Amino acid sequence: MNDGNSKPSEPLPGKGLLGWLGRQVAYVRAAMKSDVSGSKTIYRDCKIEEKPFMQDPNVKLRRTVIDEVVVEKQSPRKES
Repeated sequence: MNDGNSKPSEPLPGKGLLGWLGRQVAYVRAAMKSDVSGSKTIYRDCKIEEKPFMQDPNVKLRRTVIDEVVVEKQSPRKES
């Protein structure tokens, strides 16, 4: 009666929806832990200016200026 093509009564671990979901969570956790930036910001200054619009006082004009000093990470050089 058992012809070899029948499925087992219990799925293997890591198969199915919960296995797939666990793998996706592991991918996201690994991505969050990895350092993807090739640079480091050592100074950041953010200035915001707001003024009312002349024709319509209910509208505000906003200007945002961000000044940054960024240092690129250097890969170790191989000297010949």
